[in-house]
Amino acid sequence: MASHNVSKTLTDAGYIVIGLGVMTFQQGQAAGRDLRVRAEKANDCLHTRSRDAQERIQDRSRAARAHANARVRTTVARATELRSELEKRVEPVVGQVQTQIGELPERVVQAMEPVAARVRELAGNAA
Repeated sequence: MASHNVSKTLTDAGYIVIGLGVMTFQQGQAAGRDLRVRAEKANDCLHTRSRDAQERIQDRSRAARAHANARVRTTVARATELRSELEKRVEPVVGQVQTQIGELPERVVQAMEPVAARVRELAGNAA
């Protein structure tokens, strides 16, 4: 009977070892599934955050572009106004200067006429 008890004890111990091995294998599979689920959730989270970040960047880029375009339009409009104002102020002055320059030879001739007459007079006396 003693050998039957040892044999039964060894058989029971073998079943226990096999059972523990199966349970460990099943726990490993469950842990692997949990790990895959967590990895998928983390991946989904990363994709969502990445997409959100890209959208924020695009929104800010659009806003910056719109702001820059508005500033350029404002600057161009102001430059156009300044050009128009400058033309209004400068063109009459340019016209006046051109008129004065045109009159300059006539004024010089008028100013030189008495001198030329005096020179002629003196030249006539010298002869």
